[in-house]
Amino acid sequence: PVLGQRAGVVGLRCRQAARGTLGRLGRLIRSDYGRWSAVFLFFSVAAVVQTWPLVLHATDRIADWPAKPIDSWQHLWNLWWVKHALVELRTNPFHTDFLFFPQGSDLYLHTLVPVNGVLSIPLQLITHNLILSWNVLALFSFVLSGLGMYALSYQVNRNHAGALISGYIFAFAPFTFMHFIAGHWNISTTWPIPFFVLFLVRFQRSAHMRGAIGAGILWALLTYNHLEYGVDAALFLGLFLLYWSVLYAREKDWARLRAFWRGGAVVVLVWLAASAPLVALTVRSLSQGDINMGYIIEEQFTSSPEAFLTPSPLWGPGTDPVGGGAQFHTGGLENTVYLGITPLLLALLAVFAVRRMPHRVIFWGAVFLFFAILSLGPHLFIGETKTFSIGGVSFSIPLPYQIYDQLPLIGERRVPARLIVFGIAGLSVLAGTGFDVLWSWLRQNYRMIAPLVALLPLALVVVEYWNPPLQLSDLSARPSILTDIRDEPGAFVVFDLPWGRSTGTAGVGDWFAGGLTDYYQTIHERPSFGGYVSRARNSDLDLAWVREEPGLRYLALPGSSPSPEDVDPRVVRSVFQRYRIKYVIMHRLTPHGWLLSGISEQTLMANDSYLRDVVGLTPVYTNPTLTIYRNPQIE
Repeated sequence: PVLGQRAGVVGLRCRQAARGTLGRLGRLIRSDYGRWSAVFLFFSVAAVVQTWPLVLHATDRIADWPAKPIDSWQHLWNLWWVKHALVELRTNPFHTDFLFFPQGSDLYLHTLVPVNGVLSIPLQLITHNLILSWNVLALFSFVLSGLGMYALSYQVNRNHAGALISGYIFAFAPFTFMHFIAGHWNISTTWPIPFFVLFLVRFQRSAHMRGAIGAGILWALLTYNHLEYGVDAALFLGLFLLYWSVLYAREKDWARLRAFWRGGAVVVLVWLAASAPLVALTVRSLSQGDINMGYIIEEQFTSSPEAFLTPSPLWGPGTDPVGGGAQFHTGGLENTVYLGITPLLLALLAVFAVRRMPHRVIFWGAVFLFFAILSLGPHLFIGETKTFSIGGVSFSIPLPYQIYDQLPLIGERRVPARLIVFGIAGLSVLAGTGFDVLWSWLRQNYRMIAPLVALLPLALVVVEYWNPPLQLSDLSARPSILTDIRDEPGAFVVFDLPWGRSTGTAGVGDWFAGGLTDYYQTIHERPSFGGYVSRARNSDLDLAWVREEPGLRYLALPGSSPSPEDVDPRVVRSVFQRYRIKYVIMHRLTPHGWLLSGISEQTLMANDSYLRDVVGLTPVYTNPTLTIYRNPQIE
């Protein structure tokens, strides 16, 4: 009996302890800390799944578009350069003479993405691995995008499950993911957008100036990371100010209207104070008229109603990033703007509740439609054509983008489809509103099964946005001699062959080799003559110079007939000595192991003979990918 009594006491205490533990666990989960931890874990797992199997190869592979890897190489160079400039050179990262040596190039209009570069500095210093830093930053960017949109949607709709759906839609939208695997980090880094909008919404609701200040800071971050997103944020701010100003004026709430406009002025002033240096120098670069921003190819650079409903080529197996549609209006890189059937249905469901929650529906619906229509470009496309015929009369349908395109400075963009990112932000919040409508109806009528049914929209979005497995590029081949060159004392130059310079819209020499120079410079960390800068001067100083220096001119244009100076060892060697070219890297294959386009075995043999006999270089290292030559004249 005594033992039984003691056992009962022990059992009672165990049950009390268990209930206490479960109670504390429940309170923790319901707390802000527990909720945000759970949301962070959710988007972290989602990022790992959507980029699978990247996490297994994070130290030596990246998600990449093998058919056009130079954009990925360029953005790898961006991360390295920002760290190198700020930490080691302590210089302005918006100008470099490591590419386009010796002239160098300004980077104000180049897609430098300096915010990403700054965030990568601790990772690069800790890991000493640029590839790992790139992958960690990429995963973290997706997580932040999801968290930011979750916070925004919850602020608007006060529905946790709906906010999760909103966050998933925005973070893993097919348009964003296509640009991620294409190496366009200026496009795929979207996380500041929902935080910028969140601060605006908080200011509008509370009238606290800290919200306006936060919005101005986030707007500046967007501007620094990608100028086009800075312009899009200005469009959103204008729409936001217009909507609420009209509402307050209709209600004759003049005090609130004045406070609202004071806050709007604070947003602009904070943004201007933070981003004025970049904006001023960018405007100066554009005004000089020597930078070609390109032109709109409507078939490739705009969206269409059909594209909104056409699944991403990444959907399913996910191994073909161009989907065989790079040259067609629907399915290419820039016009993969699939919005998803489930998000659109949820948004439509929200419309039916417009009388009950007018501002949640009208404003966010207006944001979605405004940016979606602008993303259609100058003309409406149906299928792959913008020209229609009725009764034998041909015509096209003009769209509001034609007005936008005429605006000074901001009309310089050449890819209207990228405006859809802010449209997706509006759609994400609107889908959260639609889910809230569905959830309220389920709880009223089917309370017992409501939680299970509520999971269905999220599951459908996950299926519609499914990406894995991703195509990965192996970048593990990094010969140790390149790091030995990096660590050698003294100032000298490394020459990549083939070589060329590209500004994104113009170039001279080997176009592909410009990106190759960017990539290998992140390893040997020495100045190079070539390079790929996405927006740079097209002047003779930067490009035509390639055709002027004896020896360098011939190597840039191997198919051309050499001049007498090009084959004069005395002249060519003096050029190499004047520019302190100590090493030449002759590339046979890309870092992926692919053949270099247009570089035949005959060309390689001719270059080898030229480097040995005319330039007087000595081979010091060779493997199937490259051969490295040393200049004995340079100590």
